[in-house]
Amino acid sequence: MKPELELGISNLKDASFKAFRLYKPAFYSQWHYHPELELVYFVRGRGMRFIGDDIALYHEGDLFLIGENVPHTFVTYEEETVPMVEAWCVQFSRHLFEPFAECRALLAFFQEAKRGISFPLLDESLVENMKKVIETKGIAALIALLETLALLQNTANRVPIMKHDYPLQAALSEVSTRIRTAIDFINVHYQRSISLQEIADACHFSPNAFCRWFKQNMGLTFVEYLNKVRLTQACQLLMSTDWPIGRIALQTGFENISTFNRLFQQKLQTSPSKYRGSI
Repeated sequence: MKPELELGISNLKDASFKAFRLYKPAFYSQWHYHPELELVYFVRGRGMRFIGDDIALYHEGDLFLIGENVPHTFVTYEEETVPMVEAWCVQFSRHLFEPFAECRALLAFFQEAKRGISFPLLDESLVENMKKVIETKGIAALIALLETLALLQNTANRVPIMKHDYPLQAALSEVSTRIRTAIDFINVHYQRSISLQEIADACHFSPNAFCRWFKQNMGLTFVEYLNKVRLTQACQLLMSTDWPIGRIALQTGFENISTFNRLFQQKLQTSPSKYRGSI
């Protein structure tokens, strides 16, 4: 399946942007995109985030700004203990701000968002403004959105998520049908061995053609992507359990602990035990 085009402001008759609260038992994989930018703030719950070609953890209190047409999804950890997870989402178009000279800095900020932006340390006033965007309507909601974006645009405490702008054609072309198939297949089966032939068959490619296609559209090889998913899951288990490192290695799909330790050191510049000790 391809990333789904999600309706944003296009399905609202009485608002120039869309603000809503997600409150459910868990967030499940829904690889999608939309022409609006999106602010998403996680009130409760933890899991893995997939934004463009980036894979990482998300936690309560994390805020992300995702650019136009960048595919993304958030998946709750199976080990999550809270009964309900919650996120606040705001979707808006850059065109809302283009008529105003005072918003030129915001337009440059939105350009940055094509790489995705993470805001790791949030001021309480910013969270309160975001809450107003979600809970109020009309002019009050629009003012709160402007104040929130102005605060974010002026903070130096922001981190780009992707190294480069996400290639738009990968989100909007027929290529994306197989991209989602590949990503969903990896997300479901990462805990076991996945052969190149198996995933190539799932995406209707020969193995060699699949390797070239995946690297071209995701910016990293199938094996690199698979290991990134596995290491991200391993980091979560190191933080949330007291399982032996060998068990975590096997649980996340690594054939042996030596391979796990080597890749962990290579990608995170530390060992699993030191990572756990630093939390």
